[in-house]
Amino acid sequence: MERFYSWRHLKHSPSHGTIEALVLCYKRCQLTEGNVYTDVENALKSDANLPDCVYVVGSTEQCNTFKAAWNPANPYLQTMITRGMKAGFDFVKQYTFVEWDGADFQHHVLGKHPGTYKVDLKHLMSRGVHSLIEKNNAIHLAPSGHVFKHPSQRRNKVFIQAREIASGEAELYVVAYLIALCHGKALEGSTKVFIDTMGIYAYVKCALALCDSKAEIVSFHSYDELEKINPPSEPYFCIVSASTSGSMAGKMANSVWDSQRIATIVDVTSKGRAGDVMVALDSMGVAFPDLKVSDGTLIEIIGENFSSKAKPPRPVVIGRPHTPPALAAFHEYFGFSIHPFNTRVEKKTKLLQLDATKVLAHDEFLKWLQAEIDWSFPLTVSHVIHADDQASKTLAGIVVTRLRTRLATGSSITVIPYLELEENNCKDATGVVIVSTVARDGGVLREISRDLRSYIKADIPRHFLSPIGIPQTNESWNQLRMFLVRNSTPREYGFANWIQLPLGEDSNDNSWHRLIGICKAHSDHSISDLGLEHLPDTSNILGSLELAGKAASNAFQRFLLSPRGNPLSLSEGFLFFGDKTEIAKRYAVVEPSMVQLTMSAVLQNAREHKDHERRLCPNGYESVVLAPECFLRFNEAILQACMLRACHPAELDYSSSPELSKVMKELLVKVFARWDKDFGDAALEFAAAIAVGSLRLAKRDMETLLGDALKQHAGKQSELLGMLVLAKQASH
Repeated sequence: MERFYSWRHLKHSPSHGTIEALVLCYKRCQLTEGNVYTDVENALKSDANLPDCVYVVGSTEQCNTFKAAWNPANPYLQTMITRGMKAGFDFVKQYTFVEWDGADFQHHVLGKHPGTYKVDLKHLMSRGVHSLIEKNNAIHLAPSGHVFKHPSQRRNKVFIQAREIASGEAELYVVAYLIALCHGKALEGSTKVFIDTMGIYAYVKCALALCDSKAEIVSFHSYDELEKINPPSEPYFCIVSASTSGSMAGKMANSVWDSQRIATIVDVTSKGRAGDVMVALDSMGVAFPDLKVSDGTLIEIIGENFSSKAKPPRPVVIGRPHTPPALAAFHEYFGFSIHPFNTRVEKKTKLLQLDATKVLAHDEFLKWLQAEIDWSFPLTVSHVIHADDQASKTLAGIVVTRLRTRLATGSSITVIPYLELEENNCKDATGVVIVSTVARDGGVLREISRDLRSYIKADIPRHFLSPIGIPQTNESWNQLRMFLVRNSTPREYGFANWIQLPLGEDSNDNSWHRLIGICKAHSDHSISDLGLEHLPDTSNILGSLELAGKAASNAFQRFLLSPRGNPLSLSEGFLFFGDKTEIAKRYAVVEPSMVQLTMSAVLQNAREHKDHERRLCPNGYESVVLAPECFLRFNEAILQACMLRACHPAELDYSSSPELSKVMKELLVKVFARWDKDFGDAALEFAAAIAVGSLRLAKRDMETLLGDALKQHAGKQSELLGMLVLAKQASH
């Protein structure tokens, strides 16, 4: 279990410019000095950027442990301090422990130097709760054509599920410390604390324990029950879980309850609300649609549950409306400039990697770049900093050449690779251009931005150039842009992007890695370990498992071969390649990784589609799956493999729908039975998807499917038999 929860927050200060604070909030636990060093180092390494200051929130005992760990005589202290340094420059300038002594918070600056930063604790803690709300998806937006009917009978598009804010004990303490910070004295002096739902009981109970209060917690559950309760004569306090209208707190304050004794944990705003709002989402930059929308299919909220949550999953059929706007241009410029799967480039192995060097010489790109430089780059450019890859180095050279024709004669431009960036070679900068040719979610750009905040003043103009974006989502790309352009001055920094195509998740925990891991885990199992003694012929099982393991390893940079030993390839007429593009004319030499990139982009666009009926995105009251019909529409083996690999597991989970599970089972029965024909070329990919847990059917359907398939193929040693055995193990 985690001892602490950590988050980061950018704060704009008039005296210090932009400050990035890292906050660690501990649950109640015993700490050792070794824990201190490990926890702080792990929190620092959780993000590529180093913060300006670190705040630690915890108990008196934990504070004493931190103070002991910061003893200058401690040999491990300096090792940890260097974690906050880069190239000899001290990025983390302040460590502060915020001690809860049972009644109030006390600030203790760790180390010899006095604290230079003063960040409001209420602001930090409310940001921590907001980060939990985002992390645990506690805010639900009704899809188009739907509205939430709240217990107050109001109807709007937003529901905040307060019980989902914290998912573990460490996260629970973040909420509890915020309650104690805002209303600790009121809780300490109360005999009863009234709450509107048991969903926040744990938060309030923990806050009372922090305040050493013996107050009784009373839940009135609903508006009707509220009518039956009168405030006690003894001191009391009321905590409302969450609200989009402030109606619960307002109703209490307009009757016999004291508005000074009412607080709401989360509300969309604090303006015009009765009592205190601890986390006002509008102050966190969260914007909502019109909350007064009343027309649409009702999703009734009972307590903190959705009345329609048990309805079967909604299938989504992928088609032409899901084509991303940038896909055709992406094919034009990068159709033949992509590496095979999991290629190691510039010391990094990624599932999908573009070869951007050829595109840098394309006439259309150069035309865009020259216009961008002429129209948008600062006139004071003195430094160009580029990411440590060959494409970014080449692009930086093109930028410098163009700049020298535009800047005053004699102006010097210093080019610095990020690996060599330090304070001494950029402290005299008058304008900076930061170049990263290809950006996923902008890790390198964030690092450079963070370093420059410490090396040069905020009012030095800078322009971020990332012409090719392949982010996970449109939202993550927008967040990257906001992170880079916002600063402590009234103006925003520049940001330039030529083409952007979201591709969905891109972690190293993809199906290629998982499949190899599963094969290795079962490589030394016996027939009895596998539970397959009931098969009439088990002589081919172990040999087939070995063949399946070799097939998975050999397919690390491609798809699994067909059961006939042929590579999966694409024929003419692929919907998302069009019919007039260069990539459509030369489909036979297109890398499988480009086909995968295309389907990944289409599926990601489906997840973010504006039309609710076409959106491949689940929520708290409705699950969504890829319609089995898609595997019949896109019936070429390579396209089926792409969908199996690119879909999220929940999008291929047909276990809660008997109808969809049956349709998918009938398709798989035919695929495994026709393994020696074109129709069954993706048989290994389907079996592998079941083995890694991506594809699921109803229990009885899965047992029947795999039982019949194992009997059918048990008589011959093959990769397919091995994959089916692995699928059988995964389905138990």
